[in-house]
Amino acid sequence: MVRDHLKLQVIIVLWGFTAVLGELLTLPAVGIVAWRTGLAAFFLLLWIRRRSLVGVKNALIFIGTGFVIGGHWITFFLAVKVANVSICMIGVATLSLWTAILEPLIIKGRKFRPIDLLFGSVTVIGVSIIYRSELEYSNGFLIAIFSAFLAAVFSIVNSFHIEKAHHYVITFYEMLGACLFASAFLLVKDGSIPLPDGSRDWLWMMILAFFCTVVAYSQYVELLNRLNIFTINFAGNLEPVYGIALAALFFQEHKNLNPGFYLGSAIIITSILLYPFVRCSIARRTA
Repeated sequence: MVRDHLKLQVIIVLWGFTAVLGELLTLPAVGIVAWRTGLAAFFLLLWIRRRSLVGVKNALIFIGTGFVIGGHWITFFLAVKVANVSICMIGVATLSLWTAILEPLIIKGRKFRPIDLLFGSVTVIGVSIIYRSELEYSNGFLIAIFSAFLAAVFSIVNSFHIEKAHHYVITFYEMLGACLFASAFLLVKDGSIPLPDGSRDWLWMMILAFFCTVVAYSQYVELLNRLNIFTINFAGNLEPVYGIALAALFFQEHKNLNPGFYLGSAIIITSILLYPFVRCSIARRTA
């Protein structure tokens, strides 16, 4: 269990670095997703080869889930471009609230857990403080919140997939679906798919595709075997901590943010740190 949680934290660090790479890349949001997922699918196909063969029904379900993932990543990178890394990361922190609301609605027999709703709602307080203090970034912030909603949807749907195929196979088809979704959008809208601009763009894209996608995403899918969705997504709220720290390191974004941003962030981060202790305490009392 400890090993799983340590693995989860490594994954979350890589997810936090994703936003930084999105800012470094010169491609538009949809272009980033098309190349990221296309390269990831290619790397995975080289790895799994014949193991990639699954039934047509499962393949279509995985690819369909990939469409949702593509929508999540497009809105994620769009939020980075419209606002900045820090604002985007805090908007995505509403993931736990969306999970607490949607999980019982989507998974049959799963009941609403008051503790999940309580801590998920605390993030709303933090988000509202940030929103009011950073109105110039409000559009990017709202896009990031919608991105979190899409992330909650595909996270819950993925919990149904994990027993149907190996996690690398699931990841391959989902990345293929996300690539098809983003590429089709670009071809309809612009008639072409833009190329990364220069060797530095290609370097960032390779890091994004391999480490932040093939490694991080496939291991996240694998963890669904042992950790529940809310636990993973609530821990994922630490992504803003890592993302904001990396944004400060790379772009000095901390110099452009208001005190309300830090107050709201502190509320969200404190709730993340308190949640495991409160839930364990409740579990001991009811045991």
